[in-house]
Amino acid sequence: MDPAVAARLAALERSQRRLRGVVLALLLAALGALLAGAGDDGALTGRTLKLLDDQGRVRVLLTTASGLSFLDAGGRPRAVLGLDGDGGPGLVLYGDGSRAIFNVNRDGPALSLTGERGGLRAILALVKGQPGLVFFDDQERERVHLAVAGGSGHGQLRGADGDTTWQVPAAD
Repeated sequence: MDPAVAARLAALERSQRRLRGVVLALLLAALGALLAGAGDDGALTGRTLKLLDDQGRVRVLLTTASGLSFLDAGGRPRAVLGLDGDGGPGLVLYGDGSRAIFNVNRDGPALSLTGERGGLRAILALVKGQPGLVFFDDQERERVHLAVAGGSGHGQLRGADGDTTWQVPAAD
């Protein structure tokens, strides 16, 4: 494996482990706050829950509209866990200029990756049980498409002009 790719993968794995620990700690803190603030019946009622850091900045926000959000010190969302309009669960992780979006809808689960300016760059999805992977250029034009359908693999590469340069199985 390319050393640069291996280093990036190791950094991503470390980041994911840290994020998992932070999320667990914040959830436990939220649960403790909920239990401490609950009424005699054990219920805490409201539409919004805000957890603040030592400087009074909102770091965790729970609302019935947007779900559970984790914010950085600047107030920008870094992770949001919620439900879409159809009730499907989703998780959005925000980088400085890109996002990873994982959601599950009636067709199946999908992971979408956006680039620096928010444009769609890649999708990995199961659509009705069939896996697919699509890569997009910086203009959000499909350039690579790999899928399994009907028990057979399919693939297509497109050049800068949008014309197919390679396809499996070959077109008739």
